[in-house]
Amino acid sequence: MTHQNKIVAITVLVMFSTLALAAPLSSFAAEVGGKPEKADVVVTYAQPSGAFTPIWVAYEAGLFKKYGLNANLQLLTPQVSAQAVISEEADFYTDGPDLINARLHGGQVKYFGGTIQQLVFQIWAAKEIKTIQDMKGKAIGASTPRAALDTAIRETLKKNGLAPDKDVQILYLQSVPAILSAILGGKVLAGGLSAPNTVKAKESGLNLLVDIGKLNIPAFQVAYGATEKYLKNNPNTVYAFLKAIAEGVVLSRQEPAVAKKAIAKYVKIDDAPTIDGTYDAFAPYWAMSLAVRPEAIKSQFEYIDEKEFPKVKNADPKDFYDNSFVDALTKSGFLKNLGMK
Repeated sequence: MTHQNKIVAITVLVMFSTLALAAPLSSFAAEVGGKPEKADVVVTYAQPSGAFTPIWVAYEAGLFKKYGLNANLQLLTPQVSAQAVISEEADFYTDGPDLINARLHGGQVKYFGGTIQQLVFQIWAAKEIKTIQDMKGKAIGASTPRAALDTAIRETLKKNGLAPDKDVQILYLQSVPAILSAILGGKVLAGGLSAPNTVKAKESGLNLLVDIGKLNIPAFQVAYGATEKYLKNNPNTVYAFLKAIAEGVVLSRQEPAVAKKAIAKYVKIDDAPTIDGTYDAFAPYWAMSLAVRPEAIKSQFEYIDEKEFPKVKNADPKDFYDNSFVDALTKSGFLKNLGMK
């Protein structure tokens, strides 16, 4: 073999060696999340709130089907949603902190991702209430105990020097639309709302007391969870779900028209200003990272009754989540290719 031929041979060998080293990365990207172990899945959501838009978009745009899932979206209250997952009547929990409470009660559940991990609500009040301090000695409407909205109201009151349950009574009304109706009907003088009900509150002449989203309070508003058994036995199903959600987030942010169409359908509104207002209220907060933030769990511990949940004293946030699925999608390059972190 001539000296020139040796150089060519070495060059070719180096090229093939480089390709061989690069192959595992591309191969890994293709392998993360094969055929789902369970194609038919029940996905819950807690409120007809724009916060859940990426889930609706994932369904309407066929993203669940793209990754081999026949998703059935079900509107359930947070507590019912958590119980449905634990009893295996639903596959994926998508809401706030209720899985924390369930785990403290012995439920083997964990979060594996999240879309909104800060509180994005607003407090609106009757016309005679001008500031949050005016609520001292009065009642404020929330949804259900220990739900994300309950946490948001309590944290906001504290930040404004008001003691929840002492200075301000919290009245639980089950749903956000019911809270708005209670304010308009005079049952409460203020309440926590999310879009589109915030838009309706403005149109009704109510006063905006606090925009909680701007306070940047870490907590779960839309997070995804399942039982530990499910995560272990159905990893490809979980990967498929996260891929669909990731694309749903990106599509919701990049294509407002697609997101607004989903909002109109699931929130059951047809006037453009309300749809636009709902989209604008949440679009900045759909995170481009799906990894669970430990501080979102830790902050929730502060609102848990130690008498009811004695285990919270020694609870470690790390025991409540599993970021391995998101980490694998990150390492594979799947999330980066979408423009996510």
